[in-house]
Amino acid sequence: MTPVEWLLLTVIIAIAGVVRGCIGFGFSALVVASSTLFLDPAIVVPMLAILEIVASIHMAITTWRDAERKILIYLMIGATMATPLGVYALVILPADSIRLLLSLMILILSGLLARGWQYRGRRGPVTFFSLGLLSGVCNGAAAVGGLPVATFLTAMNLSMASLRATLVLFFFGTDIVFILSASGHGLFSQSLLMMSALMIIPMTLGVHFGGKLFTIVPEQRLRSGVICLLILLSLIGLIRAAIGHF
Repeated sequence: MTPVEWLLLTVIIAIAGVVRGCIGFGFSALVVASSTLFLDPAIVVPMLAILEIVASIHMAITTWRDAERKILIYLMIGATMATPLGVYALVILPADSIRLLLSLMILILSGLLARGWQYRGRRGPVTFFSLGLLSGVCNGAAAVGGLPVATFLTAMNLSMASLRATLVLFFFGTDIVFILSASGHGLFSQSLLMMSALMIIPMTLGVHFGGKLFTIVPEQRLRSGVICLLILLSLIGLIRAAIGHF
């Protein structure tokens, strides 16, 4: 990496850290969308798994009490089962097809959320287990597994505190599973571990600042911010997937 690329990556991770600290998700998707313009996704995705775990530990200290634990259990079971499949897809297949379909789905759902739609269907174990399966595949293959979960939980109209806390613990669990799966495919080199260690500092500063914002921004504005971020990330995903197909 050149000095300019190091600087760009540092700024990207710090800004994405602010978003993660404030609303609980979006870190990996923002970094992947930006940094893969000049870095190999096979480097970025494993690095983000390490950084997400550090961010979750930092945030869980103050948020874990607000998490929806019953929902979290079924999400984690599904994601744990499906993440190895997603990692295998990352190794042998391009992620553009998965990213295209997922981004299109999230764009449609986010548009409905912006119009006031709420999910009023079944909320039992099968629903959350299935959502966990989808998230696990997407997380392993393209580091965007948090987006379907964030979209669905937002549609359930959870409080922002519960949404944020549940996502924090969910990312902690899924990224541990990802690291265990990816290690078997040789995705973690010494240089990647060193890069991850260096990026912990700007990410932690960003997460800390984002956490301060969460305490002062009104909940309705935070919810609107979540929907806007989902729309933005889905559009970025669609553009990147379309470019990857040409």
